[in-house]
Amino acid sequence: MKCSLSHRIFVKVFILFCTIFIVFNYFIWKHYTELLLTKKYDGGELARMSYHHGSKYFRKNHVDLPIRHFLIRDYKKNKIDLLTLGDSFSFGIGGGKNNYYQDYIASYNNINVANVHPYPSNDSVSGFSPLTNLILLYNSGLLDEIKPKYVLIESVERYCIERYSHRYDFNRTTTKQDLLKYYNSVKDDFDYLPNVCFMNTGNFKFFYYNFIYQLSDKAFGNTSYSVVIKKTSKPLFSAINSNDLLFLNKDVSSISLASDDSIYLLNNNLNVMAQKLASKNIKLYFMPIVDKYNLYHDSIINNPYPSSCFFEKLRKLPKKYVLIDTKQILQEELNRGQKDVFYPDDSHWSWKAPQKIFDQVRFP
Repeated sequence: MKCSLSHRIFVKVFILFCTIFIVFNYFIWKHYTELLLTKKYDGGELARMSYHHGSKYFRKNHVDLPIRHFLIRDYKKNKIDLLTLGDSFSFGIGGGKNNYYQDYIASYNNINVANVHPYPSNDSVSGFSPLTNLILLYNSGLLDEIKPKYVLIESVERYCIERYSHRYDFNRTTTKQDLLKYYNSVKDDFDYLPNVCFMNTGNFKFFYYNFIYQLSDKAFGNTSYSVVIKKTSKPLFSAINSNDLLFLNKDVSSISLASDDSIYLLNNNLNVMAQKLASKNIKLYFMPIVDKYNLYHDSIINNPYPSSCFFEKLRKLPKKYVLIDTKQILQEELNRGQKDVFYPDDSHWSWKAPQKIFDQVRFP
């Protein structure tokens, strides 16, 4: 009898525990983590990685520009005025309105723009090696066939030194056939979010990370992909927590790499490539994308981190290419009081940034 009573009590307690567990998960999922962990509501990786609900910026991809760029895999002997080679910014990863900067270039200049897929390379950094890809295009003869007037290399600031400040083999080559075969077969797949149900570890990470952020500006260590959250002196974003600045720890850890010597080597590599392209009547443009931390650095309250001098050092060096100074242009927008130059929940910029940049930078 006692055994039976104890058994019934155990069953009731177990059922109650399971019910509370399920209800807890469902509540957190529907109110917070579903917004952060799924594509149901598009948003940025920084809010997802930090479980910072207050910086979520809802957006859907749409284009209202009259001319669109195309991908190199769609090249069928058609005219290409400008080739772009870059990283996630060149593939519109930030999402939202007019998420491809190439569409602003095409529309504002009435030219044909093609983006080049990253060709596999042993010197890729974070999956991309734009300059090596351009060298292969040049030496394979494919660039002679395409005959663009301009080439634009894009790279986010935090990876510029690692990507461009080393000794390049400017004679490196592959066949035109191998390049075209790869371009024709490669598929863009940046949908890296796993399928998750309402019961998942993210519900508990939401509580844990938000607790840790009360004690520290980093919730998960000092790795490159830790998300740092700092307060700003004024609201800079159109989000619930408009004074919260989210950025990657890599933005800070990469600052020390930008020595005088490394920037000199980067600049020299680009000058060598610019000279080679000039022999084919092609002008080279280089567009380093200012890091989110660097752009908003002056607005951070009690900032313990160093400032970046990457753009300031690069500006001083002699160039045979055209530098698109995104820091200078976008700082002017901040000084005008423009919000959401970068998305509050993302390490990528919003449509306001490329619109402003390519309203100023034209391709003659």
